[in-house]
Parts: sequence; structure tokens; C-alpha cells
Amino acid sequence: MGYDISFHPIDIGLVEQRVVPFLAGHGGDHDLDDLIDHAVRQAKVRFRANAWGLGTRKAYAGPDFDTFLYLWGRPFFVTEEDPAAVAETVARYCDSTVDQVDDLARGQIALIDPALVNHVEPEVSGTLPTDENLAIGFRWKLDLLRDAALALRAGRQTIRNADGDDISAAGALTGNAQFCVVEFLAALLPGWIERGKVWPSELAERADTEDYVPLSGNEPLLGSLPTEFPALHWESDWTISSNYSIGGYATPADIRPFRNWLSGNAEALDEVGDQWDDRPYVRKALRKIDEALALAELTGSGFVEAAEIYIPMQGTMN
Repeated sequence: MGYDISFHPIDIGLVEQRVVPFLAGHGGDHDLDDLIDHAVRQAKVRFRANAWGLGTRKAYAGPDFDTFLYLWGRPFFVTEEDPAAVAETVARYCDSTVDQVDDLARGQIALIDPALVNHVEPEVSGTLPTDENLAIGFRWKLDLLRDAALALRAGRQTIRNADGDDISAAGALTGNAQFCVVEFLAALLPGWIERGKVWPSELAERADTEDYVPLSGNEPLLGSLPTEFPALHWESDWTISSNYSIGGYATPADIRPFRNWLSGNAEALDEVGDQWDDRPYVRKALRKIDEALALAELTGSGFVEAAEIYIPMQGTMN
């Protein structure tokens, strides 16, 4: 099976202070409402930015428009070249409202060709759900895992899922917590999309490098859950082991060493990855990893590799 890979800056402070306590059953049911509202706003920003990217692809047939970077790679619509500038532009999109997207996107079009700006219109495909339905989409998994934690605290072994079936509360919580956390945080601070076996820990295993990538197990994404529910079997991993899974994690302090490792081992890493569609697949993946790390560095975040957070063929985009 193929892998829809993504590279994520991860706000570990938000994990520890807000998201995991909610999942663990602390506080009130509406404690994440402000973050849900933020995710809804960003969904609308992302939709508008993607429309500008699609419109640019339609209007400009030149070789400088890199579809797998601008549309199905970076978040939003960014055409900058320098990783620091890419990160800064993504951060501006994250902080913007829908009304501010058009000016941001036109600035990115001008970097390709200033004369192109007056010839591009956003290409809107489909419509977004209502704000209410967007909010439901962002929170239903969080609510389900919170229900699981509250059930376990009350001595109940099962909960009812969205289909009305009774499922194991312990299984729901331990089997989905890390993926749910990353999926939700990606709606607040987006990741980069790639495809194939090109995640950093996989490349590191296969490359001939003298040092090792500063990635470790992803148990920090569980926060206090293993301590609060010690009787449950909690698993963590240092790499992507299957579809719909979370791989290795790098702490905020490891981001600069990680970037140094990438640049210092670029040639060795480039030699080992799978080729796909006869394009420089690994080289582009390394660029995307570094840009995601640049955003992590800019925002003081950690980093995590993941599979199937985004599935472009199903319309799940960054």
C-alpha cells in the first residue's frame, strides 16, 4: 500500500497543556472551543489559498510552477524559495483571516511572474461545509477519546461510537490518541505533504551517514495519559510502521541539529529513496522536510512524521 506522508511542526506545549488534559477527561467539554474556532477559520483560509494555487496553475503553463510543491506539498499557497521565507509566509497565512488571503496569494503569484497577477482568478472547486459542520469534523474524535477516558474513570469498559456501536474504551484511547492529537494540531499549524517511503527515520535507516537523525520515540505526544491510565497498554514508535500512523518525534531543542543533519547528509539521503514518476522524489522530500523544520524553528515547535493525516486523493489537504 502507498503512503501519504506528512511532515509536521508540532506545538508540544499545546499537547501537554490543552489537548491531552481534554482527552484525559479533565476540565469541561467546551475547553477546546477556542482552538476549534481557530481550526474552522484556518480551514476557510486554506480553502481560499488553495483556490489561488489552482487558479495560478490554470493561468500559467511555465516550468517555474512546481505543482508538487505549491499545490500538493506546502501548506496554503506559497512560492517562496528560501526555507525561512516559506516558514514566515505559512505563519502569516495561519494568522490571517479569509479577507486577507487574496493579498497574500497575489504576493506569491508575483514571485513567479509579476505580470501574472492580473491574469489569475481563484479556481474554486466545490464548497466548504458550514462552520458548524467544520467544527464537528474537527472535534468528534477528540470528544470520542474524552468519552473513553471518562468511561474508564467511571469503571465502564465500553463507549458508543458515532455509528452507535459499543467499542472498547481502552482500545479507543490507546489506539488513537497520538494520531488524533497530530491530526487536530495539524488544523492549527499545518504540515507538508509527500508520498512514498521518504520519511526522515526511513531514509536515515537506509542511508550511509556517520551520525543519526535526531528523532526519537513519539511518546511525548501522549503527554500525561500513560501516567493517568497506567493499567492500559500504551505504544509508541520512532518511525512510521504502517498506514494511518505517527512516526518519530523531534523536540524543539532538536530542530536545529535536525536541519544540520539534513544538510550535512543530503547526498547520502538522496541516493536511497524510492523513485516515483521519474521525478527527483527524495530531493524534493528533503526540501519539504527542511521547510517544515524551518516552521518548527520559527514557532518554537517540535516535529513529527506521519502517514495519512492528509490524503489528497480524498480531498484532505494542508
